[in-house]
Amino acid sequence: MGVRFRLARVLRLRTQLREQAEDELARVRAELAALRAQVADARAARLATRAAEEEAAAGAVLTGAQLAEYRGYEAAIDAREVALERKSAETATAVGTARDALLTRRREERQLERLAERTETAAAADEAHRMDTLLDELALRARRERR
Repeated sequence: MGVRFRLARVLRLRTQLREQAEDELARVRAELAALRAQVADARAARLATRAAEEEAAAGAVLTGAQLAEYRGYEAAIDAREVALERKSAETATAVGTARDALLTRRREERQLERLAERTETAAAADEAHRMDTLLDELALRARRERR
């Protein structure tokens, strides 16, 4: 008969909380990766706009309105890139927070796992001691009966 670990429910709860923290970290990391990809896309769009402006300026006469249009589009891309970089920095901070939460959850879960292992070891030692005591008593009884 095994010994029931009294904190088994708590251990299951800690495991669920750790799994939630892992899921949250994965979600935030995916969000950060998506934001970084959007920043890269914005940079590529800005470079493409600049190349198109230079091509238009080299090929023909570029009017002020056309130049303003190119520069306005480039400014909009720059503003979007800045906003994405700000959001990316905030998300990177959230990744750090989620990682810390995961480490804390894992530490708490590991403490309970070690406690469960100690409980099992103590129960096994107690059972072995009881068996030894029982065998000793049986041996003594058998010796008395022979006399």
